[in-house]
Amino acid sequence: MKYTQFLAFASITLFFITCNQDGNQLNIIDSCSFPNKQITLSEEVEKHLIADSIYSETDKNLNELSPVWGRMEEMIQTTENSGKLKSENAWKVLSSEWEDFKNNHIGKDGIPMISDSLNEYETTLVARKWVELNVRLLKLSGEVRFGDTLEKILYNAKVPTLSENLLKSIIYTYIDDQIFINIFGSSSLIHHHTTGGIIKLIEETNYPASNEISLKCETNDARFLNVFIRIPTWAVNPTVTHGNVKYVPHPGEYCQISRMWKDGDEIRIVLKN
Repeated sequence: MKYTQFLAFASITLFFITCNQDGNQLNIIDSCSFPNKQITLSEEVEKHLIADSIYSETDKNLNELSPVWGRMEEMIQTTENSGKLKSENAWKVLSSEWEDFKNNHIGKDGIPMISDSLNEYETTLVARKWVELNVRLLKLSGEVRFGDTLEKILYNAKVPTLSENLLKSIIYTYIDDQIFINIFGSSSLIHHHTTGGIIKLIEETNYPASNEISLKCETNDARFLNVFIRIPTWAVNPTVTHGNVKYVPHPGEYCQISRMWKDGDEIRIVLKN
């Protein structure tokens, strides 16, 4: 009887796996960027990027010309301190300040609204500073809202703001054999597993025109990976499936897929149903 109950429980667990993330507390993720050469972006994604060479030395007068620049610099420093001190109170203050800044200074295209006194280059630098802040926050905390912000900038900004190097630093991040998929877009990643061997993850999608994403695996040998897929806060009845296995993703959380990945495996993600 107990054996039968165990099998029934295991079956339910196998086919309906809940993806959980507690966003109410400071949860230090501190994920790392992959080397640029291990990430390939499609032409469709690259058309939304700005050349890395556009950024030279920061204009030292920006602190005087744009008050929002100084506030973002302060938040970046607080982010660094939060990571070192792991202070819950400091994180709550930073989180509240970030929300206030976003509500009062960020336009519909996802980038800061600034005065007309800045030229185009200075405006680009201010927008990039907002990107850098959210990159640091996302890598530190693993919170979906920062990924949502970066993705909105990538695809909605009237003028390209993210560079190839900056996007590659965040589109996929990792901790050992935990891989975080933070930004959607046709691309591929080569991961060197800690036990040896290579796993290639291939993301195929027409996102953001389409809400469907396919994640395929290529490898010469089965390897265990924890893959965390960002489910945007705006997702509606999202689904994540692998064959007959149905995960239960929640908007505003990362969906965790812990499994032995084999060549030919495919995960199907639908963000709106």
